[in-house]
Amino acid sequence: MRLIPLLLLATVQASAQQPPQPVLIPRPVELSTKPGACDLTCGWVVKDAPERIAQLLRTELATLPQQRKPIGCEHAINIDLALFTPDTLLPPEWYALTVMPQGIAITAPTEAGLFRGSRTLVQLLEQGLDTGSIPCLSITDFPRFPWRGMHLDPCRHFWSVEFTKKYIDLLARYKMNSFHWHLTDDQGWRIEIKKHPRLTEVGAWRKGSQVGPYAKLQYDSIPYGGFYTQDQIREVVAYAAARHINVVPEIEMPGHALAALAAYPHLGCTGGPYEVNRGWGVFEDVFCAGNDSVFAMLEDVLTEVMALFPSEVIHIGGDECPKEAWKVCAKCQARMKAGNLKDEHELQSYFIQRIERFVNSKGRKIIGWDEILEGGLAPNAAVMSWRGTEGGIAAARSGHYAVMSPGSHCYFDHYQGDPANEPLAIGGYTPLQKVYSYEPIPAELKPEEHKYILGAQGNLWTEYILTPEHVEYMVVPRMLALAEVLWTPKEARDEKNFIERLESEFHRLEALDVNVSKSLYQVRLKPRQGSTDGSIDVEFIGSREGQTFRYELNEEVMGAETPAPKDDLQVNHTDQTTGPIAIRNNCTLVACVATDDPDHGWSTMPRAKRTFRFNKATARPITISVQPNERYNEGGAFTLVDGITAQERRVNTEWLGWKESVTLTVDLGSVQDVRHIGIGAWNDPHSWIHLPSAVDFSTSLNGSTFTPFGRAQGLERGGRNAFSVDSQAKARYVRVAVTAINTIPVGDPGAGNPAWMFLDEIEVR
Repeated sequence: MRLIPLLLLATVQASAQQPPQPVLIPRPVELSTKPGACDLTCGWVVKDAPERIAQLLRTELATLPQQRKPIGCEHAINIDLALFTPDTLLPPEWYALTVMPQGIAITAPTEAGLFRGSRTLVQLLEQGLDTGSIPCLSITDFPRFPWRGMHLDPCRHFWSVEFTKKYIDLLARYKMNSFHWHLTDDQGWRIEIKKHPRLTEVGAWRKGSQVGPYAKLQYDSIPYGGFYTQDQIREVVAYAAARHINVVPEIEMPGHALAALAAYPHLGCTGGPYEVNRGWGVFEDVFCAGNDSVFAMLEDVLTEVMALFPSEVIHIGGDECPKEAWKVCAKCQARMKAGNLKDEHELQSYFIQRIERFVNSKGRKIIGWDEILEGGLAPNAAVMSWRGTEGGIAAARSGHYAVMSPGSHCYFDHYQGDPANEPLAIGGYTPLQKVYSYEPIPAELKPEEHKYILGAQGNLWTEYILTPEHVEYMVVPRMLALAEVLWTPKEARDEKNFIERLESEFHRLEALDVNVSKSLYQVRLKPRQGSTDGSIDVEFIGSREGQTFRYELNEEVMGAETPAPKDDLQVNHTDQTTGPIAIRNNCTLVACVATDDPDHGWSTMPRAKRTFRFNKATARPITISVQPNERYNEGGAFTLVDGITAQERRVNTEWLGWKESVTLTVDLGSVQDVRHIGIGAWNDPHSWIHLPSAVDFSTSLNGSTFTPFGRAQGLERGGRNAFSVDSQAKARYVRVAVTAINTIPVGDPGAGNPAWMFLDEIEVR
């Protein structure tokens, strides 16, 4: 009878001696562990391998602190990397990795495959250093998509060669294979062109930069600029090539051209003068499509670019090109008449197709943002779909290749946590989980069209990103999520498992001096209608199910009309919870994920903060005549009465967005004295967001007959505007009729397009 517990003890001891399951990002296609382990305490040596990979790997592994035994080591383990010729066709970048007690072997049919396998090896060895060994295992691995990319914008803010290399190292670590380098824009021309030196002498420098929230349109006067010499370009391209990463250069045309026009004013429709722009956005001065000297200069530029970049694909921009200058330009109109082009969209198509013919003549192909579809797609062009999935769908259906890069999932300049607790960003809300949920192949495509989706790319525009540390913060860990989306089979992806693996990876990234964002662990505080009218239930949403949250609830100073506290939650205190809490009056709520060490965790875990201010309309029933646009409707109508006043950092959880007029009606629950009614609206014309033309307020005792309370109009300052009226009435129902301008007026960016109208908190006092 004593044999059973002895056997159990032996089993437990053997299990305890087994190395932990390796943590790898991206997750391999196949991984199976085997009995035994590979002892690392005698060190290792890279033996058989193609020389370029061997040198790179030896240099990299030399930085790992090996835990060598002082005695008893006969020899180090061998690491072999070998090319082979397969009997059958294998997927590109395929590799196999085997860990045995006596050594480690990687085999692949291509050097690219060997390098991808070496990235897995590095992660395994990093983990093995903690335990002194790695488990015996077998990995067979290859990517799901051939284009796995990241983008970097050095035009809005400039990045050194050394940091650009560090950025490329991050791409390589997670098996990305494409680096999109955005080298020209309105705010700076960043690549030396020998034949046209003024592009960098003039175009690389601006007189200042926009600062602070976009809508305020504030600027400093600090000269700013920089550019890469051709030798530096070659250095970066070679560095990436050694890591089997293709560098795709982008030369913007026909829009985003102010830096070039400042250098050579004759290339614009008006002849200038032009300046390298200090601000962000879209500007009407673009390359003149009717001027042959524009094409001659761009051909010169592209000739030098193609000599520097071996990439088969050259990015020519093509996005956000206003047509206003072309409409009044005699040369452009003459070009349209001569070419029988019906409108300026076809003129842009002419521009892109003419550039494509030149690029094709040099044995290369073009890719452009999805606006190149407008007016007709160039015959051999690929599309980078950024304004949603529609561009990629249209390209694939017409037999053209597409790279998916929708702003909804792939724009890493968006906020990744609660904007109140994040560095200033351009807007949006793209948390890690949303990136991981992305599926690059649109559901609308037929199976035979899937082959045209090459993959996807994460974009980092840098208007609000001033330092390398901030770049890393915005990219990591969202890039890791996208890397797994693009490498790992769809059916093998598991968000919960991925987040668990991230926790181990964070430690290694910090050891590599990467400024990792921990916004993943930030609690999201989501208000919803409480169990009774006038109360709010605040839900705590963490990175995984079943978490416990620690929170502080601090009572705010109350006004004369603030509802009195109705339970003991409304006093200053700290507590823990797993579910929602109810609030009924002014307060500030601060929360974080609870840890095993509450005191330490409270000081180190990212904290979320929300201030709730109650008025007569807060948490009261509300009806709306027109539902908000689905892009800006996450909180639903309750967002207008949730006690949170949205401020400058607009995201779709703080504002509701419409493209038409809307009427809002709030039931106060009983007849009350009303002296003030108001609502907030956002003004940001450069983002196509405009104020209402007027807001009419009215009141009612019965919900059917309404009496005018007053009208608010004529506001125009940037950012948040409070439309309000002070009067006097007795009312149970309050109605707010908001009249949209509908169409963007002439003179504003996007003129003639539907205007957005963003609304927030209704206030009744």
